[in-house]
Amino acid sequence: MATQSNKGNTKAYAGWSTLNKKDALQSVSDSLRRYSLDNPLLSLKTRRFNLEDGDTQWKILSNGKPLCNIIIRANRKGGVKLSYELPEQGTDKIRNSNENIAKQVHDHLKICIDTDNNIGTHWEIPGVPNKVKKRIEWSKAWDEIKEYRRSSKRTGYDVTLADLVDFFLYADKDTPLFSENTIQKLILAGEEGKLDNIKSYRTYT
Repeated sequence: MATQSNKGNTKAYAGWSTLNKKDALQSVSDSLRRYSLDNPLLSLKTRRFNLEDGDTQWKILSNGKPLCNIIIRANRKGGVKLSYELPEQGTDKIRNSNENIAKQVHDHLKICIDTDNNIGTHWEIPGVPNKVKKRIEWSKAWDEIKEYRRSSKRTGYDVTLADLVDFFLYADKDTPLFSENTIQKLILAGEEGKLDNIKSYRTYT
């Protein structure tokens, strides 16, 4: 039995919405092999399983003991998701150690999948502008919308589309002005997780 890590690591990454599962599986297999060779002290052993729900899982052992499971699952709206699970057994110290290593393996796999499949800031994401500057504007606006919704919900009020139009209309001068139609598209992209990974390259502009 395994339990999902409490890290937010099951969302589809930006650019993964059109990724073919077969390509992702090949990247994971190759990348795990390379990671094992590059980290001999971990003595990693992996075994792949096709689960009944259609997910593909790799059980990973380190020095003969369970380390984590890596899962690739098809996203019902297209593309794939990458996640990891930690074994339930063990002390807090062991679990913390396992999570640190599992996170490193997970990040290594994500980078390799990105590289193998040309995923990056110029990848076409359906429903999201192609220009990096615009994507960053949308990402920041989505963060503001979520915060506005949260603060309004605490007072018992549900924010409407008209409220959001006014919110951006009367925002500070550095905040872009968005039309009602653009706000609707932006919300849809945000709710589908297409703006999540854009934060990672906000600082590169």
